[in-house]
Amino acid sequence: MKKDSQSNDIVLKSARSILAFSKWVLLAGIGVVTICLLAIPFTYQYLLAEMAKAFVSPPEPEIFGMIALIMALAVVLMLLTLFAVDRLRRIVRSVGEGNPFTHINGTRLRGIGIAAVGIQIVTFCASLLATGVVTMLGDPKPGVDFEMSPDASISISGILLVLLLIILARVFDRGAEMQEELDGTV
Repeated sequence: MKKDSQSNDIVLKSARSILAFSKWVLLAGIGVVTICLLAIPFTYQYLLAEMAKAFVSPPEPEIFGMIALIMALAVVLMLLTLFAVDRLRRIVRSVGEGNPFTHINGTRLRGIGIAAVGIQIVTFCASLLATGVVTMLGDPKPGVDFEMSPDASISISGILLVLLLIILARVFDRGAEMQEELDGTV
């Protein structure tokens, strides 16, 4: 395939646009959650009073530590996702340039795989903390609409994704070796 036809490929154009949009959404999300996290000490009393209005037994002040930790884990989760999106964006760019089978793309895929493992671990930990928060909050007062059921489980599809990425990284490395051998014989 020629470089001109690849640069006009609708799939690559779409991928570039989606990845660029994802990057900005993630950066905005990181900023918003970080600001909210930093605002907790200043809004602590107000939030505690509002929670006391909504739940049968007033929540303990320690709940804000758990909520802050969940928010910090959300920032870590978004940073890991941003890392993976950036690596994928670079792979898409190299495909558009007509040279996808390089060792650096194998390394990028491994990086995405490591980020996927991190995302699984962070999500599991945040879910456990959210379960603790829901338990600490107790039952809502009559007439208060509050329902939250966090799911603290390991995703089988996430594990399969990691395996797929690691195997693809090896395929890209082997493709790069074959390309080097081919270039050496010409």
